[in-house]
Amino acid sequence: MWRVALFFLFLSTFLLAISLDEIKEVSKTDLQKAINLFLNYVKENPSDPEIETVGELLFAKKRLVEAHPSLSKEISSEDLQGLMKKLKDETFLEEETDLLKRVFSNLESFVGSLQSLSDILEYPFFWKLNVPLKIEKPDAFAEELISRFFENPFLFSYEVISALSKIKNAEEIGLAIVQKIENLPLEEGKYPYFLRLFEIARTMGYDRPSALEEEIRKYLSLMTRLNSSISPEDSKEIFSEYESLTIPKENLRKKLVFFFSEKRARAVQNTTYIYFFLVLPAFLLFSARFRAFLYRTLGLKKRAASLYLKLLQKSPENVKLRLKLARLYEELGMHEKAMEEYEIIKKLSQV
Repeated sequence: MWRVALFFLFLSTFLLAISLDEIKEVSKTDLQKAINLFLNYVKENPSDPEIETVGELLFAKKRLVEAHPSLSKEISSEDLQGLMKKLKDETFLEEETDLLKRVFSNLESFVGSLQSLSDILEYPFFWKLNVPLKIEKPDAFAEELISRFFENPFLFSYEVISALSKIKNAEEIGLAIVQKIENLPLEEGKYPYFLRLFEIARTMGYDRPSALEEEIRKYLSLMTRLNSSISPEDSKEIFSEYESLTIPKENLRKKLVFFFSEKRARAVQNTTYIYFFLVLPAFLLFSARFRAFLYRTLGLKKRAASLYLKLLQKSPENVKLRLKLARLYEELGMHEKAMEEYEIIKKLSQV
C-alpha cells in the first residue's frame, strides 16, 4: 500500500515540476497527454499569466486535429511546411484561420515569403490557409513565369494556375505577362505557347482586349480548318482571313499551298476511298492499331484519334500510343489536348 502512495506522491511531484514550455514540447508528439498535463498544471498554478496563451495553443491544436485528422501529425508537431505540402485534399474554413495562427505563429510571414514562381510551384495550395499573398515585384514574377513556361509548359498544371489566380494582385501580374508577351519575337511554332500564356493571364484577371491574342487565335483557327473539309465559300473566307493577318505566317502560307495543291489530286484520293469501302469487310478484321494507322493514312484523323483513345483505355501506360495521339491532336489543331497527352507522357517517362 505504501508503494502505491509513494507512486502517487512521485507523480504529483512530477506534475508540479513540469513547466508550460515542456508541456508545449510534449504537445508536438502527444497532444492528449499535453492537455492532461496542462489541466493539472492549471490546478496547481492558477495564477500563472502564461496559462491562457498555452491553453489557446493546445485547444487550437485539438480543434484542428479533430477537423482534419489526416493532418494531425503536421498540426501537432507545428510543421507548417509539411502541412502546406499536404493540402491538396484539405481545405481550411475561414473561421479556422485564427486557430491556425495560434498554432503556427509564423503563418502570415511564411505565406508572405512565397515571392517567386518556384515557391508557388512548391506550395500551390497556400491559398487554402486563407492567408492573402501579395507579390511584391509583379514584373519580375511575370518574367520568371514566362521563362519557366517556355522551358517546361507542363509545370503549369490546373493546381498551379488556380494558385496563381488566388494571388492578391494576380490581375497586376496578368497585365505584366501580356505586356511582356507583346514584346517578344514572334515565332509561328510558339503560337500555341503564346496563346496559353494569354489564357493564364486571363485566368489571373487580365480582361483587356489584345490584338496579338486575336491574331494568334485566328492563325491557329485557320490551321485547324485546313485539316477538315472546306467548301468553295470557306476557301474564300480562309484566304480573306489569311490576308488580314499581320503576324508572321509563312508556315500557314505553306499549308495553304499544300492544301489547295492536294485538292487537285482529290479525284485520285476519292478512288482510294472507293477501294477502301470495297475492302471494308476485310478491313474490320484488322487489329484496332492497324485500323488507326489506315485511318490516319487516309486522312480520317478524328477516327484514328478515337481508336487510339480506345486502345489507351486498355493500355493507359503505352507511351508510343500516347505520342501518336498527341501528334494527331496537333495535326487536328487541338493543341490543349496535345499538351495534356505530352504531360502524361512526361509523367510516365519519369516512373
